[in-house]
Parts: sequence; C-alpha cells; structure tokens
Amino acid sequence: EATESDISVALLTDHLNTTKSKLAKQIGKRGVMEVLGDMQLLVGPPEQLCISNAALMMFCEHLDKFFPYTQVEITKFPEGSIKNPNNFIEVPVIKGSVPTMIKRTMEKLQDMVIEEKVTKVDYQMEAIRRYSYPYQALEEAVVNALYHRDYQEREPVEITVEPTHIDILSYAGPDRSISAEAIKAARKLKARRYRNRRLGDFLKELDLTEGRATGIPTIQKALRDNGSASAVIETDDDRTYFLMTIPCREGFEGIDNSISENINENINENINEAINENEYKAKRIIESSIYITPYNG
Repeated sequence: EATESDISVALLTDHLNTTKSKLAKQIGKRGVMEVLGDMQLLVGPPEQLCISNAALMMFCEHLDKFFPYTQVEITKFPEGSIKNPNNFIEVPVIKGSVPTMIKRTMEKLQDMVIEEKVTKVDYQMEAIRRYSYPYQALEEAVVNALYHRDYQEREPVEITVEPTHIDILSYAGPDRSISAEAIKAARKLKARRYRNRRLGDFLKELDLTEGRATGIPTIQKALRDNGSASAVIETDDDRTYFLMTIPCREGFEGIDNSISENINENINENINEAINENEYKAKRIIESSIYITPYNG
C-alpha cells in the first residue's frame, strides 16, 4: 500500500505551479496528504484514507513499484528489423511518473528520429518546413499509449524505430465498444468508457490531452499537414494490444541522425582541409613575391 513517502513533493509542487494552483503554496503548511485530499486523490473512508492510483501515476517517481513494467522501451533498427535484426540500438529503459515518462520519451525521440528539411520558394517569404515525423503526432501517440494502457498488465510500452516508420505498442487494446471498422479507418476512436479517466484529467491540465476522443484525429491532422501518409492502427480480436504505426515522411526514410552528424563532420573536415591548403598556397606566393621583378613600364 502506498504511503505519503511514495509521493514526490517536487513532482506535486511542480504540477501545481504549472497549473497555477493556489495549493502549491500550501504543501509546506498543510502537508502532502491534505493537499491530495483537496485534489480528490485520496480514496476510502475518512478513518482510513489511501492514496489513489491516479496520484501515484502523476506524482510517484517509482511507479513501477506499484505497477510492474510501467516503463517505456525504445529500440531502433537502423537497417530495419527484417533486413538486419542484429543491428539495433536500445535506449535505457524510461521509468518514473507518467508525465516524466512522456517528457523523457519525447526528448529521446526528438534526438533520434525528428529531422527537418527547409525549402525556400519564390512565391512566398516563408520557407516550407517538413519533418520526418511531426512532433505533435509523436507526442499525441506517446501520451495515448501511457494514458490508455492497462496498468494491471505487466507489459511495457514498446517503441520500435524502423527506417520507414515507428511502431508504438501498448497493452491492452481498444475498448470493445469501439467497432472494428472504426479501428481500421483510424480516424476517431470514441469509447463508451475511458480507462484511467482521472489520469486523463490531470494530463489535460498539462495540455497533454484533450480527453474528448481527439487523440487520433490530432495525430492524423499533424501527419496530413506535414505531407505524411496516415497512421495505421492494429489490434487483435480479443483487444489485447494497441499498435499504432506512424509512417516516416517520404524523402526522409532511412535517415539516421548519427549518420547525418558523421556526414556533416566529414564535410567540415574536407572544407577545413581545402581552406588550409589554399592558405598554404597563398602564403607560398606571398613569400616568393620578393623575387618578382617589378614592371616599370
């Protein structure tokens, strides 16, 4: 059973400050439990109040202690998991509160997969910017995976980065009230009941979700605006998993940030070598100019 010591005062204070709540200044005077009570995050009879699951999900730094395998695992296959399954990069497992996992996951994905191309056009002042993956689409997919997962399942959120797409896998699958046709269309999934609704309320306060079945439409719009193909959703008949595949925009497939950095480094080295060689030649010409006989006409 969770105790007051399982709640991070730093995480709780940060959330209350971010949401501009007056409770932020009351933690020191009244204590964590009283503030959680005001936030309706305690459950049970008055004589035996317990910390709710939503409070742990938001403000516990070791959430996996209560919900094993609540973590995000990212694996990248630079050549593809089918072409070369032995060539892969595993990111250190991401753990923590739900907002912490969202933040750290997005930091990793931004470093690993998001590339930008800028194209200048004659008919407008602003350049056209396109991305391998629009940030908003990835963030919404990561938030959905952690928001709607079944925290009783001992399975992590798995993110697999392929040269042509990203797979985000979570457990369990969509609610049975959502039709197979709606899942296949991947336009909007509206369930009759939400998992972790209280968690969703707090994520909404942080502007990480809308809570109105707008997650999938937001992802598809971000992809469409970027000129990318639509995301695809997959599950099984028993709705045991939820797999979202987000395609890489055409023209970015197979680009590796580390490869790009090596290319840039080699280009810079070649440029520096050329500059140094030209400087050497110019110096030799200047040094030899003392032997040049001036022309007097």
